[in-house]
Amino acid sequence: MSETLVRALCQEFGIEIVPKNVSAKPFQTRAVNTLKQIRETRGDAHLRLVLTTLAETKGAQAPLEAYVIWAASDLVTACSEFIERDASAWLEMWDRLPLGWIATSHLRGITDQRRALTGAIYMYMFKDRRESLTGLKATAAASRHVTITHEQMVKYGRELLKVKAELPHGQWLYWLRNKSGLPEQTARKYMRMAREADAQVMKAAA
Repeated sequence: MSETLVRALCQEFGIEIVPKNVSAKPFQTRAVNTLKQIRETRGDAHLRLVLTTLAETKGAQAPLEAYVIWAASDLVTACSEFIERDASAWLEMWDRLPLGWIATSHLRGITDQRRALTGAIYMYMFKDRRESLTGLKATAAASRHVTITHEQMVKYGRELLKVKAELPHGQWLYWLRNKSGLPEQTARKYMRMAREADAQVMKAAA
């Protein structure tokens, strides 16, 4: 029964199941057992979100091998709070993710591909957002290694202002210190830059 449901889900998402002796191409998988195991251990809703992440973004540019699917599943689990807060941003990050290139592992046969890919994808997304996606605060040392442009600072400042406006009264500093992954001084700098940029836009339009 489980395999029937998995095959039906793959068909729904436009993923072709190919025989195990055939090399999968984009939008193809031969990892039926992996999909069954994820469904049995993490649930139907989780598997559907994994397939949405992979098949409804540019993620399907990579052959959907078992280690690729497991990496997506691990990240969906680790980043569940972020996805619940902003599912659109999650899918947009996967749209920008060069998964086909990242998944072509140069460490094949040397280390575990699932864990290597999971870590590589997470670091790429962290650099994209400059924000912890797991609910754990990123270290300042890690943040210093991320190059960020003025435009990105303004963008992050606007996102921080949006989050602050949506949080209940009194929750902002807790979220900033424990969830954002940014030092408080840096976050305030980005927010100030965003306000200044928006003020300039309004002034120019007046």
